[in-house]
Amino acid sequence: MTLVDTPVFLVGSVRSGTTLLRLMLDHHPEIAFNLESEYLVSQISNDRTYPTIEQYRAWLKNDRVFQHSRFSIDERLDFVELVNDFLHQKRSRDKKATVGATVHRQFRKLRWLWPRARYIHIYRDGRDVANSVMRMGWAGNLYVAADEWLEAEREWDQLCPMLSKDDWIEIRYEDLVASPRLHLERICTFLGVEYSERMFDYISETSYESPRVDLSYQWKTHMRKADVQRLEEKLGGTLLSRGYRLSQYPRISISGVERRYLYLQSRAGTIRFRLRRYGIVLTLCEAFSRRLGFTRFHQRTIRRVNQIVDSTLK
Repeated sequence: MTLVDTPVFLVGSVRSGTTLLRLMLDHHPEIAFNLESEYLVSQISNDRTYPTIEQYRAWLKNDRVFQHSRFSIDERLDFVELVNDFLHQKRSRDKKATVGATVHRQFRKLRWLWPRARYIHIYRDGRDVANSVMRMGWAGNLYVAADEWLEAEREWDQLCPMLSKDDWIEIRYEDLVASPRLHLERICTFLGVEYSERMFDYISETSYESPRVDLSYQWKTHMRKADVQRLEEKLGGTLLSRGYRLSQYPRISISGVERRYLYLQSRAGTIRFRLRRYGIVLTLCEAFSRRLGFTRFHQRTIRRVNQIVDSTLK
């Protein structure tokens, strides 16, 4: 089996521009870039225990994003060999020298599998990320939605000090959409390939548009004062460390009682969202089959849920 020794991983929060940048990279004539690939690390425990290969193969068969990657599962391989083989399949299928993948969560674990990997960290204003996460229905209010961004940025803060300065590059989403060619040239130099205008071919080949500057800093005009204040109470230090300015609104503090209320409110909001999207019957079937351990029925239910999710994504 051919090992993928130095893959490149695009890491950062969901809703931070990872799909846009991944499409650009994947359209480069020398770069094969896979879509969201959390399944590479999500089943590894925090103490570096790998799943049994039988458990992992069974889990993959119900992972929606893995199915979209169209990888085959070689049952002769162990866990480490198998996840490596997925990248090898992507590189071979696209017939390109450089291969990579997007990972939004737990990406510090990638070093256990690929010690020589390189990283592109993309980040976006956490207030805009929270707004986008909430609109996707993944959280019921902005305060809880911000956890996605905060967790990813903390993950990067843990990973970055472990890397050589030559093994990573950072891209700010707002800069990328304002000057895409400039920052794509930076990335190409980092990866050791020539810049190619073909990176913009995604516009004619996918449903994604040209980079839009108007999607930057939407929180300034689309968010209530109270929501901005809550977000800045939670994210303020990390926003400043990433070079973002805080609003001119007075700083506030949030009590433990209010925080618990916001999480309960968010939970109720996500349930309402699921009921609207999947209907009462499918929502209840998924919840009860999961909690009662009806594995086969739950798998069938998840496949139906995944079909609806796919139909709503861009």
